[in-house]
Amino acid sequence: MKPVLRGVGAAAMISLAFALPVSGQTLLRLAPPDGQENRYDFFMEMTMENPMMPPGPALTLRARMTQTILSATEEGIRAGAVIDSSSMTSAIPGANSVDLSGSAFTIEMDPRGRLQNVVADEAGDSNAQEFGEPLFEGTNFFWLPEAEVAAGDSWTETVPVPMAVGGPAQVTDVEFTYTLSSLEDGQATITFSGPVESSIDMGGMPGSISGELSGSMVVDLAEGRYVLQESLTKLEMAVGGMAIPMETTTTLELVTDSG
Repeated sequence: MKPVLRGVGAAAMISLAFALPVSGQTLLRLAPPDGQENRYDFFMEMTMENPMMPPGPALTLRARMTQTILSATEEGIRAGAVIDSSSMTSAIPGANSVDLSGSAFTIEMDPRGRLQNVVADEAGDSNAQEFGEPLFEGTNFFWLPEAEVAAGDSWTETVPVPMAVGGPAQVTDVEFTYTLSSLEDGQATITFSGPVESSIDMGGMPGSISGELSGSMVVDLAEGRYVLQESLTKLEMAVGGMAIPMETTTTLELVTDSG
């Protein structure tokens, strides 16, 4: 079950500040004010075409979380995250649902949003640390560019991505192409995609996965926070002479005062 949740994620710990030089290019860096608090709704759904499973989603997870910036410097950012409520459904044989409500975490990242460390502070459920930490680690690909960029610019990053199949701690490097799609009305929209190719070990049975991981993010530059993050992972797992299509979607959305 833990490997499945490595494909889940929530990068709700990031806020954004920017500088716009005369050249028209923008340097995107994380510089949130201390004490900033935001609420986010997270949703994940995984489906797979497997004749051994009933129709419908194999796994769903909903969570509302509150993130608070503890400190932010040029060296890094520390943020606290509390999962206020969560619900999970699972059709995977032998996989139990886990309630993450009340779990608290400390998140550390660099100014580009690259996750450095996740520590569970307290757990509302005995399994919350095991399943909660991968929730943040699983979407550690919403990175900001190293250099200044303008609307329409693209850049590449090789990102280690935990796989949602094939056993614990299996990670594959994905070369993402990011594009700053728009920078207007105080909001920046970045899209990305990259091919996924990896060997896996399913309990001693060798296999492979191939496909694509894509997504987008919308950032409110004036408020210094993410408004929306979305990802789509489309894979085909080949193991034991079978080819199993799999699809995982994640959405992280800012909750407004009216939400």
